[in-house]
Amino acid sequence: MEFLAKISGGSHGDKRLRALVIATGAYVVGSLLLVLGHAAGLIGLRGMLASVALIAVVNLAFLAAFKLKFNERFADPGLMLAQTLAAIAVIMFVAFQFDRDRSLVLAWCLVVMLFGVFRFKPRDFGTTTLFMLAGYALVINLLMTLKPDKVDVFIEWYQWAWLALLLPPFAWIGARIGVMRARVMRANAELVNALSTIQDMATHDSLTGLHNRASMTDALQHAVSKARRTGESLAIFFIDLDGFKAVNDTLGHAAGDHLLREIARRLRAKIRESDLVARLGGDEFVIMVETIGDRPGLQLLASKILALIGEPMLIQDQEVGVTASIGIAVFPDDGDDVSTLLANADMAMYRAKALGHNRADEYSADLGESVVERYEIERGLREGLRNDEFRLYYQPKIEFRSGKLLGVEALIRWHHPMQGVLGPDRFIHVAESTNLIIPLGKWVIEQACRQASAWHDANLPRFPIAVNLSAVQLTDPSLAEHVAEALRVSGADPAMLEFEITETAVMKNMAEATALLESLRALGVRLAIDDFGTGYSSLAYLKELPVDILKVDRAFVKHLPYNRDDLAITRAVIAMAHGLSLTVVAEGVEAQCQFDSLRDEGCDEFQGFYCRGAMESDDLEALLRRHGLVIPAQT
Repeated sequence: MEFLAKISGGSHGDKRLRALVIATGAYVVGSLLLVLGHAAGLIGLRGMLASVALIAVVNLAFLAAFKLKFNERFADPGLMLAQTLAAIAVIMFVAFQFDRDRSLVLAWCLVVMLFGVFRFKPRDFGTTTLFMLAGYALVINLLMTLKPDKVDVFIEWYQWAWLALLLPPFAWIGARIGVMRARVMRANAELVNALSTIQDMATHDSLTGLHNRASMTDALQHAVSKARRTGESLAIFFIDLDGFKAVNDTLGHAAGDHLLREIARRLRAKIRESDLVARLGGDEFVIMVETIGDRPGLQLLASKILALIGEPMLIQDQEVGVTASIGIAVFPDDGDDVSTLLANADMAMYRAKALGHNRADEYSADLGESVVERYEIERGLREGLRNDEFRLYYQPKIEFRSGKLLGVEALIRWHHPMQGVLGPDRFIHVAESTNLIIPLGKWVIEQACRQASAWHDANLPRFPIAVNLSAVQLTDPSLAEHVAEALRVSGADPAMLEFEITETAVMKNMAEATALLESLRALGVRLAIDDFGTGYSSLAYLKELPVDILKVDRAFVKHLPYNRDDLAITRAVIAMAHGLSLTVVAEGVEAQCQFDSLRDEGCDEFQGFYCRGAMESDDLEALLRRHGLVIPAQT
């Protein structure tokens, strides 16, 4: 067996070896039967010895062919057909040597054909069948010539006729089994590939091939748990590219995608196999470094990463260079859970960006939003609510087919007395962390209901106003009651109010969130899933939620129609949503090519700067009075 093992070359070699060993085992059994046949007087001693010698020669020949790799010159390196024909030749030789009852030998022809059931093509079965019949016909003629006294010609040809009747259907059945096996194997291979692709899409970024946010979060959770058990440290590098927007704006999204793929390749090549690099989205990357040494070592690694990213690259025949800002957070010093580590690394990155880009900063208590800064924002939010400093802006949602206004999304702005108009990215995270999002969210709901009623009283067309709900608001047991009260006080039609909830917000507490959404739905308002595709994207929960609308996240719209993966995902989301009888709204439509692509894919509505950005209520009213419900695109 050592000799046989040497001819095995990996998994394919193992299969060939097994086939050869099985064939050799069959020959051994046949040799033993020859000995018994001699004892029973069916074959003479010389015939038995000659048959055993031929068996040995055939086996040695095939062993030598495998040893010398002669078999690899053929389309079938296992030499299955050659081994089968050789076995048939041996059987015919043995049949010639038998003195009587040759039908016992011919039965081995069926055994030999069984070996080809899962390997042969239909043509191979035909070749084997003809070879058997021709071989036995030759044996009969040789017997008539050389051993006329030991052959009953009638019986031999009678046996040949039986073989001629039996072998073709046997071969046909074997061929059908072989065809079915090939189909099953092909279908199985396609299924395995499909499952692998789905798994890869679920855990990896489609553009760069890096781990995505969900996969990274899971890996970080495992790494933190391991570090907590072993007492070791790990570090998070939060990387944001400087100047990426300029590349996108000047050279186009295709150039931006090329740059991101190149940066991903460089980062993958730099880190150890035990570490992890992920793309969170846009131009943000995260590197997890396990089993770190000391703080100076982290700065050294950060310097190498900055130098790596800063190396110029050639895009569209132009030399392009970007830098990066890196924030570093270490477990357990800077946080003992995944969300805290990421948040602190993110804050450290923003401080690095504020200090001039192309640098790395470690998290400390005075980085990012300091206690004083957070306190000022929190105090300003409380005062802003008291002083009526917040306003709702409205972004139109337009029907693709008709260009009609079908609704608006209410977006909050803070008219800060010192800093001017602030977007929600400046204060919403503080409002959520301090629970000020509850009174702020209630103000938004009340304002939206009053606005819907005011537009109705002004004889403007009816269209719903969409309001965003945060994850914190979904934990408020009084939310549904407050919505009912706001609708009652304002006199607004519940059908004119719509709530948008992100996937991630729902999944934080699925049962509680679903119950709350059911309560809201019972009031007559509409519900939408926002930013679909960036979170869990689970059909299992989506079909259970009482939602009416699905919003395709701007991350997938951004590169349409040029990014094949984004186009495929968008097409699948639209088809799936329509299959669930949901309206599909695309966010962030900014260009004609995006509009055309989404319209052709059957998307229902869109919003974005291609038509109009968010505007105050007076501006929207003036636009409606000029154009009615048909809103023209921006020129």
